[in-house]
Amino acid sequence: MSKEAFVRRSYYLDLLDRNTNSFKKGDGKNIALLGSRKSGKTSIVKEHLKNAKDVVSVYIDLEKLSLNPENFSIEFIGSIVFHFLKKPLKHYKEFLLLENLLKVDGELKSKNAFSLIKIIENELLKIKPEQKLLVESAFKFAEALGKEHNKKFLIALDNFENLLDLNNFAQIKDVLSIINFEAENVNYVVTSSAIKESLALLKKFECYEIKNLDKNEAEELIKTIIEKADQKTIDEIYALSSGHPLITAIISRKYNETKDVKKAFLIELLQKNNSIYNYCNDSISYYYNRARGQTLLKTILKVVANEELRLSEIAKRIYRSAPVTKSILERLMEVDIIHKRGNKFYFYDNVLRLWLKLTSQGYEFDDVPDDKILDEISKEL
Repeated sequence: MSKEAFVRRSYYLDLLDRNTNSFKKGDGKNIALLGSRKSGKTSIVKEHLKNAKDVVSVYIDLEKLSLNPENFSIEFIGSIVFHFLKKPLKHYKEFLLLENLLKVDGELKSKNAFSLIKIIENELLKIKPEQKLLVESAFKFAEALGKEHNKKFLIALDNFENLLDLNNFAQIKDVLSIINFEAENVNYVVTSSAIKESLALLKKFECYEIKNLDKNEAEELIKTIIEKADQKTIDEIYALSSGHPLITAIISRKYNETKDVKKAFLIELLQKNNSIYNYCNDSISYYYNRARGQTLLKTILKVVANEELRLSEIAKRIYRSAPVTKSILERLMEVDIIHKRGNKFYFYDNVLRLWLKLTSQGYEFDDVPDDKILDEISKEL
């Protein structure tokens, strides 16, 4: 991992390392790393797994797994088998098929673990398989394998909130209740950008929120990218990035080309397919999807992007009653995009606020805008 991608994140690595060492000795907690999108959660977890000794490390990105019970059970077990057998990456796809999992009995050397694969096979032969049993069998697999081999499994579930999609199936009311988070041979590390939701659900986890960089941390990161950054440049980058590590790094790299902080920021923010533009575009889609597609979401977000307002003021701007407006705002607060300070509502992510404000005013470009337009936009910052 490059230094610029990981500046001053050693605290979280140390925390995970200490916990894994405790787990190997028969103790240790399940850990949740929570934080805004692109704040470095995945990098931290992957670095930890890479360095973890005397455990079977399993990384599972829940954005990549199928989230219907039938396919999920196969792919979840397949990911565990792949890491347990230490196969080359080119073979990973083979373990996502049931027909191939049924051939690993000899390599697994675990009667109880393999019996769970057979349970899944038998259920999938039925017209209506028992979906809860499929998911339950998948989550029992690592514990069964660990017990028979006297191995400890460290399972990282990245983008944890996606697991809750399994609750959309009639036979599964609460997927978390199916999982034994106190299993002797399995320890979990989960990451999520759904901060409030995760805090409410992960009661048996130690939860840590990854904050944006403070000024000293941001300065360290900036100096790894801009060789002779002066204090004025550092202060400008920090003010525009709000200490978000990804945004800080992107502005700094662009500054090496432009030698102008605001110009670097605006080009990355407003030129289509540039890094900050894509980050904001993806983030808006993420929040919309989690807030369940209410038609007034975007209108409210555009209003709040322009200025912090009271409930009554927002309701007036969108031509809706206060109760209706309050209901939508509560949905946006639940998914962490809008926060409340006193009696006013504001964006949690200031860079995302600026992007929505400016693109809503027509400031988005296919090519690099000229200096005159950039100077005009700078007045809106």
